[in-house]
Amino acid sequence: MTEKIRILFVDDEPHVLNGLRRAISAVSRDWEMTFCGSGEEAIARMAQMPFDVVVTDMRMPEIDGAQLLEIVRTNYPATVRIILSGYADTTTILRTIGPAHAYLAKPCDSRALAEAIARPLALRRMMTSAGMHRAIGGLVNLPSLPSLFLEIEAELRSPNSSIRAVADIINRDVAMTAEILKLTNSAFFSVGSKISTTLQAVRTLGLETVQALVLRIGLFRQFSGNNPNTLAMITALTDHSMTIARLAEAIAISEGADSLTAKAASCAGMLCYVGMIILLDSQSDDYRKVLARVTTETPLDQLEQETFGANHALIGAYLLGLWGFSEPIVEAIALSCHPRRTTHQENILLTALHAARALGPPIPWLPPGYRDVPALDRIYLEACRGNSPTTAWEILATTPHDEVRR
Repeated sequence: MTEKIRILFVDDEPHVLNGLRRAISAVSRDWEMTFCGSGEEAIARMAQMPFDVVVTDMRMPEIDGAQLLEIVRTNYPATVRIILSGYADTTTILRTIGPAHAYLAKPCDSRALAEAIARPLALRRMMTSAGMHRAIGGLVNLPSLPSLFLEIEAELRSPNSSIRAVADIINRDVAMTAEILKLTNSAFFSVGSKISTTLQAVRTLGLETVQALVLRIGLFRQFSGNNPNTLAMITALTDHSMTIARLAEAIAISEGADSLTAKAASCAGMLCYVGMIILLDSQSDDYRKVLARVTTETPLDQLEQETFGANHALIGAYLLGLWGFSEPIVEAIALSCHPRRTTHQENILLTALHAARALGPPIPWLPPGYRDVPALDRIYLEACRGNSPTTAWEILATTPHDEVRR
C-alpha cells in the first residue's frame, strides 16, 4: 500500500466528477485523487500506477461499472472496489454483487463516501501481508457447507418455499448469513436502518429476488476443498459460531440492550469466525500447520499474525468492513480477543462478544484446555464500565443453549 492513499473516481459525466472533487477535497486532504471519464481511461491509468480504491459509476458506455470492477478484481484484487451510482435497475445492479465490495447510491453525502473509503483502509493498515490484502480483496463470496448449500437450493426450488424456511437455513450457515446481510445493508436495498437478522434480510429482498440471487447469479457457493478434515473443521466452527451468537445476544440482553442491539450482538457472534473460514478455505494447508502449533505459550492469534500478517479476527473484520457492515459490528469482531485496544467508549457489541468468547465453550478442534480468548479482559471492563459484573454472564454461559433466549 502506498504511503499516500490513491483513489480513482470514474464517471462519464464531467459535472459529477467535478462535484466529487470538491466534496472529497473538503473532507480529506490526505488522499491523492485521480478522475477518469470512462472505464477505458481508468484501466489505462491503473496500468500506470497502483490505486488503493476505485469508485465508479454503474451506467457508462463501452465498459460499465460492473465490467470495470470485474477487471479490477481480476488484475488488482487488493484494490477496494465501490459502486457509486444513481442507476437503480435491479438486474444491472445485481451484476455488481461479485466485483463490488460496496454499493453507494447517488446522491451520496461526502462524509458517508469518505467513511466507506477510509474504514476498510484503516483495518487494512493493521495487516502486514500484501498477500492477505489480495486474497481478501479478490474474494467473490465465502464457502458454505455443502449440506446447507444443497438444502437452500432445494428449498428455493420448492413450490412451497417460504421466507421463514429460507431464512432459517441461511441462519445456520456463516457464509450465507454474511452474504445476505452484505447485500441487504447496501445502499441499493437500504431500508433506513441496519439489518442484522436473516429473516429481516430475506423479507427485505423478497423470495423471488433471493431465488434469482442464489439459483441464477450464484450468491452462495459450497465449500469444494478436497480435505475432509477441513470440511469437518468448518462444520464444527459453524456450530460453534451459532453457540457464540446465542450467548452474545443473551449477554447483551442481560445488560439492558434493546432488541435491535441484541440482534446485532447475535450477528457479531455468528460472524466472528469469518476470518478462520477464509483461512481454512484459501490457506488450508498452511493454516492447519498453524493450528497444530498452538499451545498456551504460543497462542493462536500470535501464530496467525506471524504467518499471515493478521489474526483471524482482523481478517474477518476487514472483509466485513469492506462489505459495509456497521462500525460497531466490525469493531466488535476485530477486537473481540483484545477489547482494551478500542479507542472508543464502551461498544456493547464488543463487550457481549468478548464475554461470549471468553466464557462460552472453546473452539472444538483446538488443543484440550486451550481457549482463543483465555479470560475476560477486566482492565477493559473496569475502564469502560467501572466494574466487571460477570456473575450473570457466567450463569448464562453455563445455561444449555436451547434455554438461552434468542
